[in-house]
Amino acid sequence: MLYNYLNLTCMKCYLFLFLTLFFPVYACFAENEPDKTPHGTTDFNTIKTGEAIPAPEDYNFNVASVPLEDEAWKKFEFHGFFEVTSPLHGRDDESQQPSSNFLEENELTFWLGKQITRKLAFDSEVEITKGLQKYALEKCEFDYEILEKKLLVFRAGKFKYPLGIERFVEDGPLNKLIDRPFPSIRIVPGTYSDIGIMLLGTIPFPADTKLKYEIALSNGLEGPEPKDVQQLWDNNSNKAIGGRIGYEFLPGLEMGSSYSRGTHDKDNEEYIDFMGADIQLKKDNLEIRGEYIVSNVEQASAKGGDYQRNGYYLQTSYRYPFNLNYLRYLEGVLRFDSIDPNSAITESNETDRVSFGLNYFPTEHLEFKLEHEVENEPGVGTHGKSFVQAIFRW
Repeated sequence: MLYNYLNLTCMKCYLFLFLTLFFPVYACFAENEPDKTPHGTTDFNTIKTGEAIPAPEDYNFNVASVPLEDEAWKKFEFHGFFEVTSPLHGRDDESQQPSSNFLEENELTFWLGKQITRKLAFDSEVEITKGLQKYALEKCEFDYEILEKKLLVFRAGKFKYPLGIERFVEDGPLNKLIDRPFPSIRIVPGTYSDIGIMLLGTIPFPADTKLKYEIALSNGLEGPEPKDVQQLWDNNSNKAIGGRIGYEFLPGLEMGSSYSRGTHDKDNEEYIDFMGADIQLKKDNLEIRGEYIVSNVEQASAKGGDYQRNGYYLQTSYRYPFNLNYLRYLEGVLRFDSIDPNSAITESNETDRVSFGLNYFPTEHLEFKLEHEVENEPGVGTHGKSFVQAIFRW
């Protein structure tokens, strides 16, 4: 118990120190100018060139970005991508998206949506993996705008659970690296989609500040492991409740916190909860994001008893635009992530990783990624891995 308290206290101190140093620096160069951030799912980089260059998020359907001023909102929006990944060096394990099974782990994803009326919208995502043999419905959701200007929206169906911010960029064209952060796949169940209802919205405040909120009631998990995501049925009568609140202090600078709680066993006796804090900065072509997630798991003594796990990551990236025919822009990415799968174990079992990435965009529809990782894993030591990925999007 003392170890858990000290560990959590240290993380809070690191976060406070980071914010104390970071916020004044950003405030110094933040100018009083209108928000130039695109209003898409991820609200990412604005590329400053002589011409408009479509960004990856432009190929991910989002009902909030559909203009209602003309007749375009009456049409179906259809986008998608095909992702091919191959390891170059090092072994493959559960922490990675790519696999040495070259043909099996490539991914084909479709996004389909429609603004049905001016208040009602439909959004869906289908993933096809395992050599185009396995189909997964990631989301199938209906949004109804109760209050205008997205002040209050009611969502029903299967949606990505509102925990943290990495879920907005987990798809290949939006992910800055090939791998995903440790906390997002070893604590949060990867692409965590659930069936239920949700209230969400954005409340504007003076001085270009905003409050964003998401509150969900859903089936929840059927176990403590990341693989224990339920699809169509619920293994108990309990419903998980959770969500995220974010506050945009300045244009491009946002902080948020998340929480979720629900039972995961058939008898409604063992709870699992998630708590998280996140921060992200988007300034022109620069992006900095970080998250800290902790999860408490209750389970019977016969299964090992209660335990806690925690992890965090910090990632920075910068896009440099070019005015060349086959060089739209280059992007460099650096990320550090760490995870402790069971803080009750006194000996060190944390896994740390540093990842370097370089992204090359020859055209607006094609992207190449190169990533190298240096990982320090208990029982294995320090080792490196490298991957290459090609993504075609439309």
